[in-house]
Amino acid sequence: MISKIPHLTFIKITMQNIFSRASLNKITLLLFSVAAISFTGCQDDEFVAPDPVPASYVSFYHGSPDAPDLDIQLENQVINSQAFKYAAYSGYLTLTPGERNIKFTPVNAANAFIDSILTFEKDKVYSLFAVNKQQNMELLVIQDSVKTPATGKAGLRIIHLSPDAPAIDISSTGATGTSLATNLNFKGYTEFLELASGKYTLQAKAAGTGDVLLTAADLQLEEGKTYSLLIRGLATPPTGNTNGLSAQLVRNY
Repeated sequence: MISKIPHLTFIKITMQNIFSRASLNKITLLLFSVAAISFTGCQDDEFVAPDPVPASYVSFYHGSPDAPDLDIQLENQVINSQAFKYAAYSGYLTLTPGERNIKFTPVNAANAFIDSILTFEKDKVYSLFAVNKQQNMELLVIQDSVKTPATGKAGLRIIHLSPDAPAIDISSTGATGTSLATNLNFKGYTEFLELASGKYTLQAKAAGTGDVLLTAADLQLEEGKTYSLLIRGLATPPTGNTNGLSAQLVRNY
């Protein structure tokens, strides 16, 4: 659904996997799959299950509004099978825990916009965002709190990814309008909030004012599911840049 406010759009996307299985296997980055069970012995009712493989869970997002398409490298191996475009979201991938070198580079290029060494812990969940304008691109790392929403509820957090927008307040509209975030600065984020499942319209306002910067309408939050609402793009895009201030809903789990 695209809002009617000029230059301010709300986009709801479905997770798309553009990561190469062959590349992931080479560097132990595995897509979610059902583990195979190895059967041994002479009796039909005997089997030996493999030992659980330690895992961390990591998602990637391209949030740099004036940067080109990207490659993501893990230990100098490109892990995406297609160009990682602006506003692309990977969903969670499974990564062997430990210290890892992660780079964001232009497609088929060696120079890195981001070159970071990160340590991922067993059974922890992380969201990685390439943010800021191209010349100052940086990595925002959030350790996610995994929690199943209560019956009748959905989870929602809000993340401010617009490098030139002011601090924002976020609230739902209508007779039962509720404040969800106040004075949220660039790279700021809320914890996952529990909301009644259903359809919402949210507004982002310049913090402490009534100046509406963005309206995100028809946000559908399903029971038992958890989402991130990303406030991204440029409040004042330069000529030729169409990545204006917008809101994007992605499903975490």
